[in-house]
Amino acid sequence: MTTIGLLVVAFLLLPLVVFRGGTLRRYLAFDVASYAFGAAVWWLVQPPDEYFALIVFAVAKLAAFCVALAGGREVVWSANRGAVLAAIVFAFVVPTQMRTPTDGDESFYLLMTESIVHDHDLDLSNQYQHQEHSATGRTDLRPQVGDSTGPRGEEYSRLEPFLPALLVPGYMAARLPGALFTIALFGVLLVRSTLRLLEEQGIEDTTVRSLFPLFAFGPPVVFYAARIWPEVPGAWFFVEALRGVRERRPQRWAPALIGLSLLKLRFVLIAIGLVLTALWRYRDRMRLGRVVIAAAVIALPLVIAWVMTGSPLSGHALSELRLLPLRLYAEGFFGLFLDGMSGILFQAPLYMLGVFAIARWRTMPESFRIGCAAALPYIVSLVPRSEWHGGWSPPLRYIVVFMPLLLIGAAALWQQVRAAGYFAPAALWTIGLTIHGLIFPWRLFHIENGENIAGEWLSSHYASDFSRLFPSFIRTNEAATVASIALVIAFVLFATRRALFPQAFFPPLVALVLTAAFVVGRSPGRRIEFEDAHVVHSGGDLTPQLYTVARFMYRSGWMVRPGNSLSFLARGGASNLVYACAVPSTITMGGRQYTLAPTGNRFGSVEVQLPRDGRVTLTCVSGMIDLDRMDHD
Repeated sequence: MTTIGLLVVAFLLLPLVVFRGGTLRRYLAFDVASYAFGAAVWWLVQPPDEYFALIVFAVAKLAAFCVALAGGREVVWSANRGAVLAAIVFAFVVPTQMRTPTDGDESFYLLMTESIVHDHDLDLSNQYQHQEHSATGRTDLRPQVGDSTGPRGEEYSRLEPFLPALLVPGYMAARLPGALFTIALFGVLLVRSTLRLLEEQGIEDTTVRSLFPLFAFGPPVVFYAARIWPEVPGAWFFVEALRGVRERRPQRWAPALIGLSLLKLRFVLIAIGLVLTALWRYRDRMRLGRVVIAAAVIALPLVIAWVMTGSPLSGHALSELRLLPLRLYAEGFFGLFLDGMSGILFQAPLYMLGVFAIARWRTMPESFRIGCAAALPYIVSLVPRSEWHGGWSPPLRYIVVFMPLLLIGAAALWQQVRAAGYFAPAALWTIGLTIHGLIFPWRLFHIENGENIAGEWLSSHYASDFSRLFPSFIRTNEAATVASIALVIAFVLFATRRALFPQAFFPPLVALVLTAAFVVGRSPGRRIEFEDAHVVHSGGDLTPQLYTVARFMYRSGWMVRPGNSLSFLARGGASNLVYACAVPSTITMGGRQYTLAPTGNRFGSVEVQLPRDGRVTLTCVSGMIDLDRMDHD
């Protein structure tokens, strides 16, 4: 009841911050009616999961408030008021993310904070030995790959210590909640600075009020604003640096870029781009002092890393910047936008407008063009790497710092084409993502498997492979190829035309595509990935295990032993079964028995014949077999 009471107070405060006159009266009347409606539905339905129902109701009310904010006539709006709205909402997001212990790098950032507070150093050996006293809620933490050790057995994390240092005051005040509210405070600062930048670039208030909620209260910002990661503080430093470079104010961009680089050494690549841009803008009035400031911005984080770790690159190496096969760049580039599990289109669809804004480069605000140019070295170094899709972190982790940049592009493009037809489906999908992340915070920490939550749920519910309809660049599928070609065509058309097609056709087109996808998803696919959710597993184990470090480096499948079986929909005719086993093994499938030859340390294949389309059961008769996939000829 206390939580419900606080929510009522919060939803009363939100309209009081920005509404006046008739708009305020009408919204308050709606607010009272919404509680009456919610109470009636609650009484009639008696939801079995009260937390689920409460979150759905709260997000729905927040969405209704945001609609009123976008369309209200008597609205008092400013960057400061937007920041106050964000502070109220983030205060309720933080407890939702505390339902499970810290995960991924979060735990180690918090251990470093605890070491600073209690031991006044960064040696984590004491923390590893006494984890039962830690606020992480974990007792299974071990040094990570890439961590360093000292001459007396000291254990040092590979993570940069700047974020843990920023968390110290909050942690000392309230331990874990205090640390999380510190990140939330950076989220509030990020919202305010981003809104100020939009104002400075001449974006209309009505446009800002329409897009602001999807930025502040939608993924990925809303989740990173309540988790211990450097991304939201980094995004704030990036926006402040962008504002400083545009305004030619070294006193703003220099400390912001130093802070950005200290949060994560990889951000030095962004700093280099912005520093070069700043010097270019000073080219007519170049002074030695400005050159020294620029050099110090780049050098200081490297010097600090060298003093603390003995290497200016800390846990990184120059080899990370080497050129990789072109295929990896293509997969990473398109995956960043289109991957069903970790791409912008499916995890934060609003920002696809920002991506398409690049097609109107000359008409975009100056800060958008400066930011895109500065982001290029970082993006080029990022996309070919296997870990770009995450692992033990919420989606889009590596580009959260650029979300304000994409928002600027989306806002500018919105003013040009008034993309309301594209906005409605993106808003509805964003609401669903937000509800899901608040109810199931542990699912934000996805592990590489090529499926997303929507595909997994549909596949499990219907025992049919719906995941294959979502583009996957983790294990590239046909949907990825089709989506990549479609993106290129759409981008080229949009660059040469005002719009791709009339906006009124967009929502019906989305509905038509979803209907067709549902029909196709109920039929067997050409490829069966044996670890996927649509496969009914009777025994056996996922391989490698779910929390294997750098799992994206391994081929994944399902390990079966005698008596274990798998059931799945498959196409009739010839198919190739890809597997690995150490000794001769036997399986039965489709009424036939097959002997699998040993493959040693590699994967092999065997041709199998299925009599018809439909459900088939694969049973292990002898041996231990790692089943990778089955491809229909």
